[in-house]
Amino acid sequence: MTRLSQAMSFFFSKCKALFAISASSSCSSTIFPNTCQEKDGFPLHSILDNNRKGKESLFFKAAEENDVELLRKLIGEDMIDPHTKGALGENVLHVAALYNNQESLVTILDAYPSMINKPMDCDLYKGETALHIAIVNQNFEIVKELLARKADTENSRAIGQFFAAGNKGQCYYGEYPLSFAACIGNKEVFQFLVENGAPLHSQDTEGNTVLHMLVLHPNKFMACKMYDFLISLTTKENVRRLESIMNKQGFTPLKLAAHEGNMLMFQYLVKKKRRAYWTLGPMTVTLYDLTGIDSWNDRNSVLDIICNSKNNEVRNLLKVTPVKELLHYKWTHYGYKYFLLWTMLYILYTIVLTVCCLYRPLKAVTIEGEEIVTIKVLKPLNETYQAPEDFVRLAGEILTVLGAFLILFTEVAGLLRDGPRQFFGNTMKGGPFHLTMLLYAGFIVTILIMRLAGSTAETVITPMALLSAWCSVIYFARGFRFLGPLCIMIQKMIFGDLLRFCIILIIVIIGFSAAFDVHFQAMNQTVFPHFSDFPITTFTLFQLMMGLTNLPIPSTVNMPTIITILYLVYMFFAYILLLNLVIALMGDTHFRVSNQRKTLWKAQITATTLLLERRVPNWLWPRTGIPGEILGLEEGKWYLRVEERNTLSKKNATQRKENLKIPSGKRNCYLAHADSATSI
Repeated sequence: MTRLSQAMSFFFSKCKALFAISASSSCSSTIFPNTCQEKDGFPLHSILDNNRKGKESLFFKAAEENDVELLRKLIGEDMIDPHTKGALGENVLHVAALYNNQESLVTILDAYPSMINKPMDCDLYKGETALHIAIVNQNFEIVKELLARKADTENSRAIGQFFAAGNKGQCYYGEYPLSFAACIGNKEVFQFLVENGAPLHSQDTEGNTVLHMLVLHPNKFMACKMYDFLISLTTKENVRRLESIMNKQGFTPLKLAAHEGNMLMFQYLVKKKRRAYWTLGPMTVTLYDLTGIDSWNDRNSVLDIICNSKNNEVRNLLKVTPVKELLHYKWTHYGYKYFLLWTMLYILYTIVLTVCCLYRPLKAVTIEGEEIVTIKVLKPLNETYQAPEDFVRLAGEILTVLGAFLILFTEVAGLLRDGPRQFFGNTMKGGPFHLTMLLYAGFIVTILIMRLAGSTAETVITPMALLSAWCSVIYFARGFRFLGPLCIMIQKMIFGDLLRFCIILIIVIIGFSAAFDVHFQAMNQTVFPHFSDFPITTFTLFQLMMGLTNLPIPSTVNMPTIITILYLVYMFFAYILLLNLVIALMGDTHFRVSNQRKTLWKAQITATTLLLERRVPNWLWPRTGIPGEILGLEEGKWYLRVEERNTLSKKNATQRKENLKIPSGKRNCYLAHADSATSI
């Protein structure tokens, strides 16, 4: 409750400070706009107007100090405007509620009953009513008084910036009075609101109901208790309906708990729906409701949320029953088998591609000159398929092209469905490997067009197609425990450490290449062929940085001093500093991934299982679980059967050990009894 207490302290201190300013200021353009305007240095209002403003200030002060007699006296005069606004858009009723002055509040409502639902209208606390303030103050008597006078619980919504969701606001309480009461944790106030017709199904700007707000509450234990208390106030049918309401993100309370990584609330919600099927001694067979958890016909299931999230706390849900058992059943019964088949087919497909590229239709061409040179070039299309072996190659090429089109359509469909950020950026789902597969398919289509057009440029594209195809094989390492973490490590290093390193490296190499090229332009290019122009100089410096070559300057040539200085500075900065920096970064990435390798591998398996489940026909991959109608439970729901062993709790085990302690003098006397108790 630390965060909640800090936020409420901030709320009350700021409100009271500004309310006090509002009550004490008699002529402030902020509090009373249009009442202090002047023209040519003279006031526009009469002395009566000034007296009225002074009495209105007393009106606020009397409400703050609970001076009922002064309130009645001011109300009896016609010069008081009860709808006067303060610095925060508050009226006098809000001031009385804020300072817990019930007598003043009753006096004001007796005189002006229409003020009961008037909200504050400043941007910070817009929409907040006296009922909201009383609930936050946990003043049950004022809440009862307001509800007895028909305070609105259905349409009153605190939508100011102070109550905004996320980092924009200070206290996100769900806007409605009932959500405020749930977040405060006052059962008495909450029950009274429900009994007086406060709707449980109301959704705020984010689409969250009171159940969603309890899931988001930082005090998880209090939230679980309030959740229990809430469901005790309504029927089971209404609870099921409330738990099926989705917010604007498409999350039910259960899915929202998974999205937030709230393991305690997630376990509470799951266990609340479980049913004991039968019990025998310490063994219990439990049925877990898979609604919202299983990915069957649900692309926003708990399993999908785990795969799409970058939060480590969310991935810890893979250890929770029934998520752990559900994933294990799917992977061992169907996923692993189909994944092995997919892996073997892709490797076989890549081998066919490689053979077709190595045995392309080439013919020898002799070039005559000072020396007779024989090279191989692509045959024209009309000469490509003549020999029997050409038709064997043609079959492989047709298979390659069909596979490329299948990959292209599959990947493009996933890209359009998930969006570029989620499709390429999610390491669990394959991330960068989707990019290599798309590139491969594009290269094969380009080669096909060039082959039909008779272009020789396919020689340039073919190596890139081979490279992308074989790099994609690394994707299939995720299905194996000892290779899966390595697959993630490669992705994180390439798109994390190496990407940052390459950005800095490009800047450094371009700068030093320009500096070297400026000096070598005025020198004999035949003596320094490795520095003949800017691109060659850049490539030479890259080789120097990687330690692949020495400085390519003849030993018989006197090298200018400035070249020596540039070379020393470059080698120190690029070779010693940057190269060792990227090694350190990779070591840090390896350490982080190694600590999470088991969880990351399970998340990879989850993503792979969902991918295969949605691509394999239903008759080859049936739905997991048992239909509710077979079990005599709710129709349309599916349940997972889990065998659980009830073990002694730690407290009971400790008590048992205490009971078995034997005094030293009576050890032999009690030995038989202790042994029999231990065997039990």
